[in-house]
Amino acid sequence: MWFFDYDNDGNLDLYVPSYRGDLDGVGVVAASYFGAKIPWENPRLYKGDGNGGFRDVALEQGLERFHLPMGANFGDIDNDGFLDFYLGTGYPDYEALMPNVLYRNLGGSGFVDVTLASGMGHLQKGHAIAFADFDHDGDQDVFAQMGGAFPGDRFNDALFENPGFGNHWIGVRLVGRESNRSAIGARLRLRVRESGGDRWIYKHVNSGGSFGSNPLRQTIGLGGAERIDRLEVHWPTTGLTQTFVDLEVDRFIEIVEGADRVEALDL
Repeated sequence: MWFFDYDNDGNLDLYVPSYRGDLDGVGVVAASYFGAKIPWENPRLYKGDGNGGFRDVALEQGLERFHLPMGANFGDIDNDGFLDFYLGTGYPDYEALMPNVLYRNLGGSGFVDVTLASGMGHLQKGHAIAFADFDHDGDQDVFAQMGGAFPGDRFNDALFENPGFGNHWIGVRLVGRESNRSAIGARLRLRVRESGGDRWIYKHVNSGGSFGSNPLRQTIGLGGAERIDRLEVHWPTTGLTQTFVDLEVDRFIEIVEGADRVEALDL
């Protein structure tokens, strides 16, 4: 499970997939793909209202299908500013071979299974998942720790290189001074102009999902925006909000808590 802001409204939402390690789990997954009624609980996506309340929107967001994820994490595969996620599926028994699953976020209005199109439907048991820009080209690649508990389920890990989608991005490393040095709990808000209109993009600094973690340096997709009009950083301990305007895109920067300017990162 994890908290993320799937619809860019500034409020954290909660994704909770269902899991059982019982025999015939593959049969239940298959039944779900065919739209049959299943005996186990379906996944949940709880939309946060910003005041501590949540409601389940999994069905309306296209996330009603049952999976058996052992590892899961999120990131922005296509740099459109909306967070996608990847599920490493399986359970210990030998029979549990089923594709790992990639869901693409459709601009906060729903999710679609793009596993087949992406070529990321690995059949071996998936555990730790990490979304990270391994080659420093501005998009997030995906590392998946593969293989099961038994000797016969040993398998090599997988690294999926992102081919890029032509969208812009910014890489931001935050350094806390009075807040924790890793900036965990910091919130970023970016205003960009895209297709003639303004939009806000939100990111919360955390380590990602379950059975695996993402870098604390944030890679933020900006879609077609060619500049960042405004970047705000809200720090968790002091409550300080730093504001920077008119920033270039497609580069890495560092922001130190309390500093009056951003520094370029040469990676």
